[in-house]
Amino acid sequence: MPEQRYDANRQTIGTLLSTTSPRIEVPEWQRSYSWGSDEIEAFWHDLLGFEQAYPGNNIDSQEYFLGSAVLVTGGATNLLLDGQQRLATATILLSALRDARRQYKADAATRLQSKYISDHDDATGEAAPVITLNIYDRDFFRSEVQEERVGNEAGPKPRLKSHGLVRKARQYFAQKVADEESRAGGGEEGFKRNLRLSNVLCNHMSLVIVYSSDEDNAATVFETLNDRGIGLSTPDLLRNLLMRRAKGPEARQRVVAAWQTVLSIADETSVDEYLRHFWVSQRGDVKARKLYREIKSTITQEQIESVAFSAELEEAAPLYRDLAKARDDDEELKRLLEGIRMLGAKVTLPALLAGYSVTEQSGNKSDLRKLAGALTTLYVRHTVIGGRESTALESRIYSVAAELRKDREFGSAIAKLREFSPDAEEFTAKFSHASISRISTARYLLRELEHARRETQEVAVELSDRVHVEHIYPQNPIIPKWDNHAQLINRIGNLTLLGKRLNTSIKNGAFETKKVKAYADSDILLTRDLLEYEAWGPQSIECRQRNLASSVARIWSFPGESVSAMAGERARWQLGENYDQDLDELPEMPS
Repeated sequence: MPEQRYDANRQTIGTLLSTTSPRIEVPEWQRSYSWGSDEIEAFWHDLLGFEQAYPGNNIDSQEYFLGSAVLVTGGATNLLLDGQQRLATATILLSALRDARRQYKADAATRLQSKYISDHDDATGEAAPVITLNIYDRDFFRSEVQEERVGNEAGPKPRLKSHGLVRKARQYFAQKVADEESRAGGGEEGFKRNLRLSNVLCNHMSLVIVYSSDEDNAATVFETLNDRGIGLSTPDLLRNLLMRRAKGPEARQRVVAAWQTVLSIADETSVDEYLRHFWVSQRGDVKARKLYREIKSTITQEQIESVAFSAELEEAAPLYRDLAKARDDDEELKRLLEGIRMLGAKVTLPALLAGYSVTEQSGNKSDLRKLAGALTTLYVRHTVIGGRESTALESRIYSVAAELRKDREFGSAIAKLREFSPDAEEFTAKFSHASISRISTARYLLRELEHARRETQEVAVELSDRVHVEHIYPQNPIIPKWDNHAQLINRIGNLTLLGKRLNTSIKNGAFETKKVKAYADSDILLTRDLLEYEAWGPQSIECRQRNLASSVARIWSFPGESVSAMAGERARWQLGENYDQDLDELPEMPS
């Protein structure tokens, strides 16, 4: 038989917290406390619902299964590789029960504290918490939850998001415990209600605990339990792997420091998306669900050092955040990035990440501007207007990103993007009939069309809080709806831009006097051009959209691309030209 490297058994929350020796410690490389309102409320409602289903002594033989936990035994502490969110949350609830209990019977609160939360260590003369969280949370958690404050003593100041979540959970449970005691009648009955809740939590809510004396084996169990691809567990699994492979305490500290930078971008962009985009920008396409396994396999096979890999992640993380938030000192590049952000074209970020890496030393952003323009053109032609399948686009951009990082050839990268794109003629034809329901995408397209109308390129149509997308024939008209309302409402020809002041000053009608005056007062040429139309109807939308389409191949073009006469500037369409035939080509529903 193979050697048994782990075993498992069932334990209640109370047994685990009160009898595990030595104490439980969350490794420094594990993620911080992350449960928000949804998880905290679910935990409380699960406990309360289970308790109410078995009133009185009926609960004696019942258990509620909470899930699993993984512990590494045999060291100075028991390392908790999985289950920390549930155990930390249980401890927070116990602290709320303790504080409420002390108001009625202080010695009962002391017993709960010393058994499940924190006891006094006579050997050291210090408090010995039952569970210690990771390096970022341990001090705050100890002061906020595990130590009892005297009177109105102020609590610790939250300095991280996880600290705020701990405090929010504690405030939630304190209120819920108070409500339960009050409903029971307060006093002695409230105290009994408090005892009942702690009994349910400690003696009837259970976990399956997986024990192993081998950290690598326990980590494998952890990965098996938690590996769900690019989901929330991916950063934790990767950080776990890198910390385990780091050689010595100093290397581990360097990995921890690097990951502080990586995780710091979470307030502005997704760490999960960053990890995938960083990887594919170097290695090509990998599907989200396979990301961790792919990275682990490569790190293991190529013997990549944890510190070196973490340093690469640390260096690229702020750059990725700035790309996602459209930040750059170069104004033209910033504008291109802003367009990508408005389009929601995250698929382009790995190629941009590779491009920035290639130009890092030279500082020459000319090639970056060309690359960003080519990526935008491809995305608009292929996805926004062309409506083509997105998986193939991902694969092409990701392979281009990896090749660019290796061969450093921007010209080759742009050529590969162009050969995958619909040509200018097809793009122009599809634009003539396109509908756009996503507002930020419509705003971007109209912004670019407006800039193309102006030789100076000076127009403030960048920000959504200043410029709104206006449906000329409105979404909710006060006049009877047109028969083909759904087909026409989001046609590009029916959309324009208005400043916020003008947008709020007009009523929902169809080209009535107030709206015409608002258009005349607008600084936006696309909007003022509407004064050419005496009335507004389906034929006007068709005519205007064809006129707009005449310039799109020039706006969204690749470097060196020659635009044919058919796809380039054309004579303006007039009302009545091929109208019946064109109307038949309209889509049944907006795209």
